[in-house]
Amino acid sequence: MSQGARPALQSRSRATRDKLVASLERCLREKTFENITVAEIAREAGLAVGTVYRRFENKDAFIPVLFEIYRSRLDELHGEAGGIEVDPTNGLRDVLYQIAEKSWAFMQEQKHIIAAAHLYSRLRPDLIGDEWDDLLDAGARGYQSLVEAFSDEVKRDPVEAGQMMAYHFNTALAERGLYGAEGVASRMTISDAAFVRAVADFAYGYLVLETD
Repeated sequence: MSQGARPALQSRSRATRDKLVASLERCLREKTFENITVAEIAREAGLAVGTVYRRFENKDAFIPVLFEIYRSRLDELHGEAGGIEVDPTNGLRDVLYQIAEKSWAFMQEQKHIIAAAHLYSRLRPDLIGDEWDDLLDAGARGYQSLVEAFSDEVKRDPVEAGQMMAYHFNTALAERGLYGAEGVASRMTISDAAFVRAVADFAYGYLVLETD
């Protein structure tokens, strides 16, 4: 094989992988990862099943891909600033509304990926290494920076507040956004808009409440 052929082969291999990744995501919009077969991924990509197995040992080998997609979407959401872009003009409470609204919109758009990432971060942590923990830690640091930016309003320790904010937003939004037909969220009657504002208000109350 000539040296010049290698880049072309690498390029074709990458294009094939990209097709399979895009195919997996389209399948996830229709059904959960556990119910998707390798044959369905291949068919959606317009490729032979054998082509899939030349790049992925089995279906579980696609699990790291879930996090690859999720991470790329988070990077798009956060942009160059490394966090959700907000306008601080009207103070902390309004910023929390902006974060809650943008996070909710992101969850609605990407729930097919987020739900799978959440589930397999628990079921198969061996396949994702430290990436999920790194994402959680980065989220807490982002909220800590927000708290520090509004130190004139916030009454909490920044590190503790950053961790609690990450937990609160992620848990509350995921409970309704990903699992709304199940559990506690299934009994709620308020609109999505009212819910999102309430999530922000809970966070605001926690941050500005005087501590003992």
